[in-house]
Amino acid sequence: MLAANMKKTGSSDQRGAVMVEAAIYFPITIAIVMVVIYFGLFKMQESYFFFQVERAALEIARETAYPGYDSFTPETPMTNTRVDFGWEEGPSENQVKQYFASYKGTASNIYRWGVDGKAKKRISDYQEALRKNSAMFSLGRTEAYVGVENSLLSKAVRVELKYVIPMPGIIKLLGVTEDVTIYSAAYQPIMNTTDFVRNVDLAWDMGNFLLKKFDKDGKTQKIGEAFDQVSNLLF
Repeated sequence: MLAANMKKTGSSDQRGAVMVEAAIYFPITIAIVMVVIYFGLFKMQESYFFFQVERAALEIARETAYPGYDSFTPETPMTNTRVDFGWEEGPSENQVKQYFASYKGTASNIYRWGVDGKAKKRISDYQEALRKNSAMFSLGRTEAYVGVENSLLSKAVRVELKYVIPMPGIIKLLGVTEDVTIYSAAYQPIMNTTDFVRNVDLAWDMGNFLLKKFDKDGKTQKIGEAFDQVSNLLF
């Protein structure tokens, strides 16, 4: 009888020890799992932000560099993951006509300094679309910035995305008290390379024409050599 009572007491003590260990280890295990899941979502959101800013900078640079290029992109930008048009079907006939129609008119349609009203509207649309469509999870606050930077000889697009995620209470217990901020940025030069090559050829041909017109055609080679010397010093 005594042995039976001792056996029951030992079993009760063992069950009690298991319950105490479970009360200690289960919260720790759950906290570790929550941290792993939380930072996994964090990295996924960070990768998607990088894709979004790169894509927005590329599309805005093309629309700014090539007049009429916005005919190839949706009226509401960033509504899908496709850049420009699908290569399987290609652009429609109407899109191609709209693109070439943009080159007609005054020279300011092609040679543009700064950003016109239509481009500013598109930049504002991209900024709002980035703010609304870049967050994969409703965990924090999204801030977006899109701008065109002008310099003397070039222009560039700068796109920034910031996502502020408040820390859950269970992670704050581990000592992490500050909110997490995801930041991504992209910088894309604006250059119409095709027109640049054509313009350089046009300027060179015009210079040769004027030199021949004023009987200075022998100076062409000297000008080219001087230009090469300057470019070697600079680059």
